[in-house]
Amino acid sequence: MRSTMMTIKVISLILASLCLTGCDFLSNAISDSWHSYKDKSEPFSPPQENQWITVEGIAPKNTNFRLKSNYISNKCLSTHGTASMTIYKKPSHYWKRLNISVDPVTGYFKEKIPFHGGGWCQWKINAISLSLHYIDVNHLIKGAVPYVGTGMYVIINDAEQTEPGVNAFNSIDYRPTIYPFLRRAYNTSDQIGLFDQSRNLAYFRLRLIRENNFKINYIPTLDETKMPKIIVSENPPGVYPRGNARVEYPNGKIDLNSDSIDYCKINNTSQWKSQ
Repeated sequence: MRSTMMTIKVISLILASLCLTGCDFLSNAISDSWHSYKDKSEPFSPPQENQWITVEGIAPKNTNFRLKSNYISNKCLSTHGTASMTIYKKPSHYWKRLNISVDPVTGYFKEKIPFHGGGWCQWKINAISLSLHYIDVNHLIKGAVPYVGTGMYVIINDAEQTEPGVNAFNSIDYRPTIYPFLRRAYNTSDQIGLFDQSRNLAYFRLRLIRENNFKINYIPTLDETKMPKIIVSENPPGVYPRGNARVEYPNGKIDLNSDSIDYCKINNTSQWKSQ
């Protein structure tokens, strides 16, 4: 009996000590575990009665799209801590990659993205990422491999925006001219990516202001007659950095000590005419 009472006292002291030193931590850990369990048992599950964002595009030859949607939940919060042991919570995010079907002849695809993601967390659309990548570049340079792509990043309504973007209402129709670019470095294989005036992804903020369906069109024109080149050559031994970069443009212009392409310098002169 005395042993049992002693055990109870010890356990009580331990629990009291834990509570004094970290009740918030314990509470948050339990809360996070519960939300995680509920999210797994009632996961992302868009209701049939929904609003939809239609995404359409046409992929140029030898390219393909990647489409992802980001959802946010103000019900399922993630716990974070600072160096000073301050605990705070932030909305949770859920990324969904969509397996889109692109017509092998026309390059056309169409996908509908639900506004409400459902589930225990009550997911709501936050952003849409649509990028375009090469899948084959041997027609440009034999033995080269596909590199980075380009595309668009659409922030929905009042989602947090980290990059400046173009405001749009209910629909976006984006039709940029894009170019291949070569990255030739002394220590890697030739790489060919895609480039447009936004450099990487074009940012938009799409405000949905009416109770109807919404639309995003992305129809790029790929001009393969002009291909700027980023050349990274090796410096002599003992010289740092090891690489020395320059950018060569189709009309013969060269930017020394740079690995950043200037879209405005890609002009109408075809570099293939002299080859």
